[in-house]
Amino acid sequence: MVDSVSGTSSSSEAAVASTSSTALSANYEMLLSLLTTQLKVQDPLDPLKAEEFTNQLVQYSSVKQQIQMNSSMATLIEKVSASNATNLVSYLGQTVTADGNESVLNDGYATWKFNTSAAADGAEITIQNSSGAIVYMDDDVDLLKGSGAYVWDGRTDSGSTASDGAYTISFFSQDNQGKNVSVTTEVVGVVDGVDFSSSDPVLKMGDVSIPLSSVTSVTSVSLNL
Repeated sequence: MVDSVSGTSSSSEAAVASTSSTALSANYEMLLSLLTTQLKVQDPLDPLKAEEFTNQLVQYSSVKQQIQMNSSMATLIEKVSASNATNLVSYLGQTVTADGNESVLNDGYATWKFNTSAAADGAEITIQNSSGAIVYMDDDVDLLKGSGAYVWDGRTDSGSTASDGAYTISFFSQDNQGKNVSVTTEVVGVVDGVDFSSSDPVLKMGDVSIPLSSVTSVTSVSLNL
């Protein structure tokens, strides 16, 4: 069921604003107390000069304005955080493509998109599990220059079927002159969770975490391979 939302609300900025407001409030009360005391104990024959009194009133007013501004900022941050959380939850059930080399084996397949800088014959593809162990190698893959996709059916080198979970792909390829060919990869999968536990919320595809900044496309249609 693709409705998992975990972690705490992203309210750290609001907490900082609230802390600042508390500190300002303390300064505000101190200034008010000092000003009141000063007016009470001043010498009637030598009263506080107008300029000094005006400067103190300006400081008093400035602190009061900062308190109000911080309060408004905290409210704004909370509203923005709530809006961002709502937007992220809307990714649930959507198929996303994102920069990265870690994908999820689920329902018999894991998919990676890739882009090669040049054509390569007999490229080597290695797939590792979350512990770093190699579970599958394909050492005779012909790659065309440009974009493509690699779909793994979960079959391991031992002939068994790998369990569902996160797997990492790597490419080793050379052109016909023996020069290494650069291959960049993207992951493709359905978002089944959103994690708010860190300062930068991430999308979840099974055990794979996808930073929002790495997402390159979103579609509302599930993968059909």
